[in-house]
Amino acid sequence: MDNTPQPVKEIILRFLEGSASEDDVAMLSTWLKESKENQQYFDEVNTTFQVSVTLNRFTPQKTDDAWNRLSKDIETKKGAVRRIPRPATTSRYFSLLKIAASVCLVGVSGFLIFKLLPKETLQQATIVRTATGNNTRILLPDSSVVWLNSNSTLEYPPAFGNSSRDVVLKGEAFFDVRKGSKPFVVKTDNIQVNVKGTKFNVRAYKSDETIKTTLQEGKVELQVSGDEKTYTMKPGDQVILDTKFRKVTLKKVDPSDFSAWKEEKLIFDNVMLGSIVSKLENRYGVTIDLDSMVARRERLTMTIERESLYEALDLIQLSSRLKVKREKNKIILYE
Repeated sequence: MDNTPQPVKEIILRFLEGSASEDDVAMLSTWLKESKENQQYFDEVNTTFQVSVTLNRFTPQKTDDAWNRLSKDIETKKGAVRRIPRPATTSRYFSLLKIAASVCLVGVSGFLIFKLLPKETLQQATIVRTATGNNTRILLPDSSVVWLNSNSTLEYPPAFGNSSRDVVLKGEAFFDVRKGSKPFVVKTDNIQVNVKGTKFNVRAYKSDETIKTTLQEGKVELQVSGDEKTYTMKPGDQVILDTKFRKVTLKKVDPSDFSAWKEEKLIFDNVMLGSIVSKLENRYGVTIDLDSMVARRERLTMTIERESLYEALDLIQLSSRLKVKREKNKIILYE
């Protein structure tokens, strides 16, 4: 029998849709920690949601119908959810494998995946991985939220939030860190970012020649491996580390350009083409060559949701006098 309170149902659906407020996330986190049954039920709902429901079907008016459908799916379609056979080791290891399977489900690009694990049941680090073309949203045990980009890995210890708040990142992630008594630390192969409560983006793919840390809100302190200097960042600052020559560059940027990859929808209303191109470069991980005069002169109105890069470029061509061509690894927009 479903005894989940109606307000909690609505908060969960808002979270899965990506429209939950900070208060919603805090209330949901508290409810999940109240019992193992709450955590288990949400885990089943979330897994079923990723497999069987698309985000755009949910509206506030359909909350009850959507919840009933999900609840029914849990009872009748458990066999349809992708599972990994239980290994001969331990049930804890199986739990981690199940989490990895649900996060890396094929074809759920853009879905928001929420995992809050009972700390007492995990003795190994929790590792979340994303596949090519997919990004994931994670709620950590301290209520911090992380968006993990395509081909990325986030790892945190079983005692996260108790003895420390350290995470290890490979790839790219956007962090919305909740304030706490212990510093929140992001570690990559070459840098360490120390924060208490803030919003920032870290891009640290091994295939890239640079590591970029971009601060949106708050203040962070960044340390480069082998360098005693500490870089204190303010909103709008970006620290770029050239991993080959160990050169550090600090510059001012529009932080939203470097977190555009996590947005479900990009809406441009009479926006300069240069600003649009910056967001497309960071959303799709490409370089777009555009004449500076054209970048300032052209203004476009367009909306990009789940279009591919080339579909987005087609929209630009249809909305302007520009043409697109590709030379090697660079895309060129020209008149």
